[in-house]
Amino acid sequence: MHYYEIRLLDQLGYRPQLFRCLQCNSEIKPVDQYISFSQGGVLCPKCGSQAPEASPISVDTLKYLRHYQRSAYPEAARAHMSPELNYQFEHLMQHYFTYLLERNLNTPAFLRQIKQS
Repeated sequence: MHYYEIRLLDQLGYRPQLFRCLQCNSEIKPVDQYISFSQGGVLCPKCGSQAPEASPISVDTLKYLRHYQRSAYPEAARAHMSPELNYQFEHLMQHYFTYLLERNLNTPAFLRQIKQS
């Protein structure tokens, strides 16, 4: 499912920048970063800490985002996230889609209800 969310963003022209800081253009290192939905991608720790709209993103979540963004489906389907990482990823994607659509989505809550049943 996450793979298709990333591909949907690509097709709609909202592909997040995940490899370079959007403000200073420095290469993103394998440490916890920040993500800015309004700017459309990742900020390095220095720039992200100064951006009030930016949210922290773990290095593991960023690795999966990058993997899904650059991989074909057969390769992406082999990736398996821990339940905690899956929750972080879902939370991040839900916030990004909510920002882009300017309204809350009903589908994520519905899917959570189905999983709990």
